[in-house]
Amino acid sequence: MYEIPNDFSLLPLKYRNDITQSNQGIRRMAKWKNQLEIFRSLRRELSANRESLAGKLRFARSVIIASDVASQFYCEKKVEMKYLHGEVETEEKTIGSAAHEKLEEDAVNIEREDLWKKIYGGEPVLAVEMFILARYRDIVLGGMPDSILFQAGMPLIIFEFKFSQRQIAYLSHHIQSGTYGVILEKMGFDTSRLFYAVVTANPRTKGKRAFREEVMAAVIKNGPKEAVLKLKDATVHLNKFQLSKIEDNLNWAIEFWKQKRKPTLTTNPNKCCKCEYQIQCRNLAKI
Repeated sequence: MYEIPNDFSLLPLKYRNDITQSNQGIRRMAKWKNQLEIFRSLRRELSANRESLAGKLRFARSVIIASDVASQFYCEKKVEMKYLHGEVETEEKTIGSAAHEKLEEDAVNIEREDLWKKIYGGEPVLAVEMFILARYRDIVLGGMPDSILFQAGMPLIIFEFKFSQRQIAYLSHHIQSGTYGVILEKMGFDTSRLFYAVVTANPRTKGKRAFREEVMAAVIKNGPKEAVLKLKDATVHLNKFQLSKIEDNLNWAIEFWKQKRKPTLTTNPNKCCKCEYQIQCRNLAKI
């Protein structure tokens, strides 16, 4: 799904012109077709070899999901409990799910090939919950960012919305967005100008298009530089994506999925006290 931001015209001219000029002479049509075929080929390979791949990763996974990688930095044991005992619905998850559903309401359903064409076209495109997938060393990473702003085939900003009363961007939020950046780079996108925006927002903003436009306008006004932007009901944590900043943490997380080590438990009793897997885990008694 995608939408074209109404206020993209606010983007500084130097930002738009540099992108346009840097892509002059590039045969974008051939590039998007090649990228799309690689993506499709990887999906076919995963589907055909699901059984043989099942034993390589923990929980018979064939793909490591970015949101799971992020959750490992909250509590890795909780990730294990989710796969062993199933997802347990909580008030926080319900709020988050409802908010993300609202984010999709104004988007337009589109075929993947058409989306790729739009991405490499001349107009800016905001791809909403676009499934991305790529090889990273000897494993496959996948995920679905809330939205990605593209222009002329370049991903400019990854937006991740976190609906909570606390407007703090935790390490896990940065890891999730950074992992999306890694996937985009490994898919063949030019990430040299990629930023990611972790938007920590009050739950009352969910479903409000005006709020999303306010976030977009603030990011565009700020321009391509790191910043913490304070809005009425949200804080936007804007960071430059750099592969070197995410690799060590990502490689540590992958060791868990490769079954090279046991899950690392949180040492924060507050996390345990509100965890939906208290009974199964019993970590609180050990802290």
